[in-house]
Amino acid sequence: MKSLPWDPDALPKATQDQSVLEGDLRRWGYCIIDRAIVDQALETLQRRLADQAAAERTLHNMKNPANTDPVNQWVGMLLNKGEIFFQLIEHELAMSMIELMIGSDYLISCVDAQIQHPGAGTMPLHTDQWWMPQPQRPGSTPPRPADARRNRGQSLDFSPASEPIAPIAAVNVMWMVTDFTEAGGATRLVPGSHLSGSAPDASVPHKVASVPAVGPAGTAFAFDARLWHGAAPNRTQNSRFGLTVVGCGPQFRPLENYSRGLRPEVVARCSPEILKRLGFSAWSSYGHTGDPEAVITACAAETIGELQPH
Repeated sequence: MKSLPWDPDALPKATQDQSVLEGDLRRWGYCIIDRAIVDQALETLQRRLADQAAAERTLHNMKNPANTDPVNQWVGMLLNKGEIFFQLIEHELAMSMIELMIGSDYLISCVDAQIQHPGAGTMPLHTDQWWMPQPQRPGSTPPRPADARRNRGQSLDFSPASEPIAPIAAVNVMWMVTDFTEAGGATRLVPGSHLSGSAPDASVPHKVASVPAVGPAGTAFAFDARLWHGAAPNRTQNSRFGLTVVGCGPQFRPLENYSRGLRPEVVARCSPEILKRLGFSAWSSYGHTGDPEAVITACAAETIGELQPH
C-alpha cells in the first residue's frame, strides 16, 4: 500500500465553526459537527430510537441492501416514528452542509438508522452515490443508468482523479446517537476519496486505508455521497446506534418514498416547507400530479380522472 496522502493532524476535527466545516467537507469529503444534538433532545432521540429498534426486531428482519450483515439492524422511515426525528431534518447547521453542496432545493432522501449490534461485522467500503452514471468519453458506449448495482467497485486508488468525474448528487449527515468508538463499529472513512471518481474495492477486510469517525453521542458528521466509507465491526457488548439523514438533488429519486409512505397524521402536521423537502412539491414541473405550478402536489383522490364533455 502506498504512503497515505493525508496528514492525520490535518484531518477534520469536531467543531461548530461553519466556515471550517464547509472547508473540511469540500477538501476531505467530510466534516464533523461538535455537539449537534445535546441534553434533553439527545436523550429523547436515544430513547425513541432504542424503543423503536427493539420493537421492530421482534416484528421483522428487513435488511437495508447496503448492509446485509445479519447482526446489523436497519430501521427506516423514521419520520413516521417520532417527532424527535423531525428535529434532525430541521437542524440549521447540519442541513446547511447539505444545502452547501446540493443547493437550496435539495430533497430529503431518507431518515433511517444503521445499528451495529454486538458481533456485527465489517461493512464493505462503498459510496452512497453508487447509482450515479460515470462520465462518458465521446465515441465510447455510454453506461446504462438502470444497470447500476451496489458493491461492484474494484478500485484501490483513492487519490484525486486526473479526468472528469461524476458530480455530487447527495450528501449524508450521520448522527452519533450513541458514542462512536473504533471498537464499537464507528464508520470508517477514506479522506479525499470523494474526488477519485471511482468506486472502492468491496472486499472484506478492507484493502484500503481509512480513519474511524469517532466521537461522543450527539456528534454528527456530514459527508459527500461519493466518499468511500463503511461501518466497522462491533467488538463491544453495546450496540452502536447511528442515524442517517441524506439529502439529494431534486432530480433524483429519494431512498424513502415519503409521498407514498408517510402516514396521514404525519403529513398533516408537516409545514409546507417540510413537505417540499420530502418531495410533495414539483421541481421545475418534475414530480407533478396534474398541476406543475401547485405548491403542494395533489393526492390521488384529488387529481383529475377520466372526464366526459357536458
